[in-house]
Amino acid sequence: MSSKTLQKIRQLRNDKNLTQEFVAEQIGCSQSHYAKLENGKVKLSIEILQKISTVFKLSVSELLE
Repeated sequence: MSSKTLQKIRQLRNDKNLTQEFVAEQIGCSQSHYAKLENGKVKLSIEILQKISTVFKLSVSELLE
């Protein structure tokens, strides 16, 4: 996943005042795993990307823009 997309996900989370723990719970993973996803240390699967897009009420394509 591009670093631009990961930065966008982090920025959206911060703009909405959501914690990594909250987003992780919503997408069904641990906070530490989510932190690794957000920091690019673990590959972001399309399934997880779809779940993240649902949390932020955006389409996957909007996240990838």
